[in-house]
Amino acid sequence: MIIAFIYDVFRIRRKAIKSSNIIVYFEDFIYWILVSLVLFAVVYISNDGELRGYLLIGAVIGIILYSLLLSKIIMTVFLFTIRVVYKFFVTAFSIILFPFKIIFKILKVPAKIVYNSLGKVFGRARRLGKDNIGKFKIWKKRFKNIIKKI
Repeated sequence: MIIAFIYDVFRIRRKAIKSSNIIVYFEDFIYWILVSLVLFAVVYISNDGELRGYLLIGAVIGIILYSLLLSKIIMTVFLFTIRVVYKFFVTAFSIILFPFKIIFKILKVPAKIVYNSLGKVFGRARRLGKDNIGKFKIWKKRFKNIIKKI
């Protein structure tokens, strides 16, 4: 039953958070490592490390019973709990962020006015700078010609 419960934990995570195939493969690898550790611990504790047929039969029966009796209940309860906690946090964050949204909307109008006016000022400065640089290039060429003549 522990093996099937571990599998349900991975299924719950997959249903709660959609993930790519690479992550699913990695999770499967972790699942089989955990299952092998659980089975090793059960065999070591119960039979001093001796493998017997009834251990495998018991593991299979436990998985089948868990899947038929408890799996749907546990999946439903855990997924419902995750949804409730998620909705609680979303609601709490929206309540906490509500005053900031109002302040942002109020400050957005003056900030837009300042931004536009600064854009005009810096645009003019940029155009004047380009004109001055052009004049500087002309003087530079004239100065080079004068030096060449000397």
